[in-house]
Amino acid sequence: MGFGQRAVEAHNVNAPATEPSSGSRGGIARLIVGCALSAICLYFVFRNIHFSDVGHALATFHWPYLLVGVASLAAGYTARIYRWKMLLATSARHITTAACAPPFLASIALNNVLPFRLGDVVRALVFPAAMGVTRTAATATLVLERLVDLLTLLICLAVAASFFPSGALPAAVVDAVLALAVLGSVTLLAVIFFTRPIVRLLHAVADRLEGKIPAKLVKVIHVVADLGTALGDVSGIRTLLAALAISFVAWAGELGLYLSLMQGIGMTFSLPGGLLLMSMATIATLVPSSPGYVGPYHLAAFTAAHLMGGSETQAMTLAVLCHLGVWLPTTIAGAVVMLFNRNLFKAARTQAVRVEAGE
Repeated sequence: MGFGQRAVEAHNVNAPATEPSSGSRGGIARLIVGCALSAICLYFVFRNIHFSDVGHALATFHWPYLLVGVASLAAGYTARIYRWKMLLATSARHITTAACAPPFLASIALNNVLPFRLGDVVRALVFPAAMGVTRTAATATLVLERLVDLLTLLICLAVAASFFPSGALPAAVVDAVLALAVLGSVTLLAVIFFTRPIVRLLHAVADRLEGKIPAKLVKVIHVVADLGTALGDVSGIRTLLAALAISFVAWAGELGLYLSLMQGIGMTFSLPGGLLLMSMATIATLVPSSPGYVGPYHLAAFTAAHLMGGSETQAMTLAVLCHLGVWLPTTIAGAVVMLFNRNLFKAARTQAVRVEAGE
């Protein structure tokens, strides 16, 4: 049985057998649209590429740089795992970095092979049972992680853009960076200052509507309020500043991979260029696509390499190597973790059976 299949079974252990719902049909439709977008992006990347040139570029690649890059990537993911432990520790003081590593790496691997970032869903709803933390706390830390990572990447992209001559970057890219930076900053400020008032309001609304609307809807409002409470618990000023600082360390580790691969194919060392490449390629993974972020990632990396002055062959080679350099090690690490930590899924099934039995 595949890792992804076990994850889905663990998540749906109590789900009754039903006919395909409108939600599942919508998921299939989104997957089809994502795959179509991936195909369009890949067309623009490959349309003028001579594969013999790419093969020659790969044959002349200096492979020791890849080892340096993967080591740097591993350091970055170590920082990410420690950041998650720090956030979880605000509500679960017993948690350790070692306990956070397997579920974190497993969720990354599942994100790499499943659509719609289902690995994040599994980390928030399935793995907490094996870790001894609540789903609410895990979900809140995941939300905060994503906000901090996005803000960090936007800062990196803005810094990189400042080193390029005016007009060198497409106006649409600059406008999108500014819009996302403002949106990300406003969202973080809202989390800091308005979470608790909103939580109190949601509980008050749920209490007032109890008996007037379906009980399930009242429960949903309370669940959302509980999530807001957990998000407020992990979003103190000190915690956010620490998370942001660790985020820069984590992305510096990933930057090392991109810079190493640039050196390996013979491109000029450029810190702003590496920041541009990493930021554009990673932000592109937000675009709905096929599993593994194939397509949007390659188009963004290809475009960034071109903006740095790389040839089409270099840009194509770099896009492929960057994707494999990020995707393959994290997928292998997560697969190994799941293979030797069966309790990650078993604990969730056991917990679900106990809840069903009323224990």
